[in-house]
Order: sequence, then structure tokens, then C-alpha cells
Amino acid sequence: MALVRKEREIPVLKMCDVLVIGGGPAGLGAAVSAAREGMGVILLEKRAYLGGNITASYVENCNYFLRNTPFKAEGLYAEIERRCYEEYGNDNARAYNQKAFSSEYLKLFLDKLVQEEGITVLFHALVNEVIMEGSSILGVIVQTKQGPQAIQAKQYIDTTGDADVAYASGVGYDQGREGDHLCQPGTVSLRLSGADTQKLLENGRDGLSEIGRQFKAAYRAGETALACKRQDLPFGRLTHGGLISYVNYSCAYGLDPTDIQDLSKGEMECRTYVYDIYRYLKRTHDELKNIEIASIAPEIGFRDSRRIHGRYKLTIEDMESNRHFDDVIAVFPRFYDMLAPDAYMDGDGSVQGKGFAGHIYEHVVDERTFEIPYASLVPLGVDNLLVAGRCLSADHVAESGVRAISLCMMTGQGAGVGAALAVKGACEPQNVCIPELQDRLRSLGLQIPSKEGV
Repeated sequence: MALVRKEREIPVLKMCDVLVIGGGPAGLGAAVSAAREGMGVILLEKRAYLGGNITASYVENCNYFLRNTPFKAEGLYAEIERRCYEEYGNDNARAYNQKAFSSEYLKLFLDKLVQEEGITVLFHALVNEVIMEGSSILGVIVQTKQGPQAIQAKQYIDTTGDADVAYASGVGYDQGREGDHLCQPGTVSLRLSGADTQKLLENGRDGLSEIGRQFKAAYRAGETALACKRQDLPFGRLTHGGLISYVNYSCAYGLDPTDIQDLSKGEMECRTYVYDIYRYLKRTHDELKNIEIASIAPEIGFRDSRRIHGRYKLTIEDMESNRHFDDVIAVFPRFYDMLAPDAYMDGDGSVQGKGFAGHIYEHVVDERTFEIPYASLVPLGVDNLLVAGRCLSADHVAESGVRAISLCMMTGQGAGVGAALAVKGACEPQNVCIPELQDRLRSLGLQIPSKEGV
């Protein structure tokens, strides 16, 4: 059964040089970088605040994997990390990941940042429809309380995470892992108050890390009696006032992150796991006997969904071999963060099969790096669109490295500068001058290798 909608005129609300859809890390990188190139920028965000999964899903431990490595944050991410900490501080009694964001302060900081840059931000702006003219986007449709309204731009950047604009434009895509198309699980995190900070830190210990290790051992031994399939228990900041800023645990598996029915199922399923883990921790650890649920993340967070068909598809082989690309726009530490889509991994650590329900993270950090080519940001079939963040053109395992929050912001910067150069040159994004793009990114603090240095 289907309904036919009558044609109607859609009023044009605004026009701009560069329109960025999605206010998460990639969208922030794109919007700020395009604005610093002199563009008139509009940034659309479906929520009431910026920051994406950092603020909506409490994922504050963004660059934890850089600890004890020679790598440092770069570009806009490093600037935000430094400035937000200087302005608001960061109450974290744990030695672990001292540079974790306080997501509530980050909301305040990002509001100020985009206003400083002259970016027009529209919240509560859901985009799931575009108007095409040939192979170009003529405008996007924003669903608002006043009905659908259009926004037009010279160049568009999709940083929705789910490639919503690219999908609506007819760009081809892959989703989930090869074979069964399963995506990594969705997670609803929680915050706990009432933890005994003094006990958790006495004698120089990191009590939360110890609790995480004990939990994993108990899960493998079948002693937790918890319904959620996830068996590791990451914690965020621990404040001096006894707040645990996030518990990243409650996972729902087998969901399609683009399906409204699966999204609804996942939200409710995960909230049952939230209550389960809260009661478990309260019952099993004396340091947590007085905890209460302070808040539940307002939205389920996903690790992957659609990945566009771009002019180049980044592969795990490219990343493992640190393949050099002449159009490189970002270099990042060799890092993958994969939760097995079915909660199982083979004994050899493969995330492709079904084996013992053991280790479900695959973290690899050493001194190697990998490169992101600009061509992976350029979708096939649409002339005035770039895509940045986790939904760029990559295979499923490669995406688990691409999705790192600071790298999403870096690819956003690549898209923002690329779109600005396309506007200035009155050309399609695929035809911008790559050496000029790379020079501009270097000036914004990204470590882009020169051709001579390869």
C-alpha cells in the first residue's frame, strides 16, 4: 500500500555558499573550515545541540587510544580540545584519559565557536529529502514545525553519519559487513551519580578499570546473568563529586540504524539493559552501592550504517599497508574499533565469523598510520556534494578506523575546504586543485605529507 502526496511549492528559507547537514564532529570540521575560507555557511542539526555522539550519546573518551603513543590531536579537534578545557575545565579524578571531554560543557563551547565563526546554525532541522536538477542538488528539504522548507547552496556536505543526503540524492551505498550486511550494535549509554570516588581511587588504584576487568571475567564465566550480549564495560570520567560520566554498555544487536522500527526497538531494548547494569553494579561493588541513574543518553548511538559509493573506496588493505594517495587529506594512527555485529568473534580475533562470545573489541594501535584520500569523500553521481565522517567511501572494517571521532572532524575539514575551493573556482568538488587543498589543510593544522616527502 502506498499514498500519493500532492505536489506543493516549498518555500526557500535560506541560501548560502556551503550547506553542511549534520552537526557532529565531521559537520563541525566542515562548517568551521569552510567559514574560515570565507564562505557563507549554514549548519543543520536534527538535535537541539552540536557535538554528535559526543554530546548525544555521552562518548566523551574520544582520543583515549592516543595515550602512550607518539601521536597528538591535530587541526580543529586539537583546538577544540584545548580551548574547551581552558574555558570550562574538566573534572576527572581518574588518571585515565585526562583529555576526555565534559560533554555538557562541550555543548556550551560549540555554541560559542560556531557563532564566533559566523556560521548560521539551525537546530531541530531534519533533512531526508532533496530536490535534484540533473546530477546536481538544487536544494534540500528541512522538515520543520512549520512544514517542509528548502535551503539552497552552491555546495553541499553530508555529515549525517548515515549518509542521509547522499542516499536521498540517489548515491549508491553499502551497509554493514560484507555478506550479511549486519552493522555494529547500537548503544544507549548512561550516567551514574553517587559513586564513592575516594574508595575508587584509594592507594593509587583506578577502581573503574578494575571493575571493568572483573566484569569481563565474570561475564565469560557466566556469572553476571545479564541479558545484554556485550561483555566489556567501558567507563568515562569520574568526578570528585561521584559522577561517572558514562557507562558505555547497553547494546542492541542486529539493528538497521536507518530503519525507524529497528531504532524504536533498539531504544527500548537498551533502556532495559541500562537498568540491568545499574542494579548489577550497585549490588556487586561496595564503591558503587549508593549510585543512582543520573541520566540516560537521549539517543541511541551507532557505529556504522551507510557508506557511500565514492570515487575511491578505502579498504582495510590500504590502511594496513599505509598506502599513499596523491590526494591525501588526512593521516591517522593505525586504529580500528570494531564491535562484532553479531556479538561473536572467532578465536583468531576475526570479526567476520561466529565463535566464542569472547573478545568483541579489536583495537590496534602502534606507530603505523594510514591515509584518507579526498576521492573517498566524493560520491559518484552527484556533482555538488561531498561526504565526510563515518559514511565516506570505505569497506566495513576500514570504516571502524575511519569512524574515530577526531578523524571524522579531520575528514570534515577536508570536505569543508574542498567545498570552499569549488565555490571559489566555480567547479565541481572533484575538480578542485588538490595541491591547493592540501596546502590549505596544512595551514589549518593537519599534518599532510608533501609529495616530495613520500
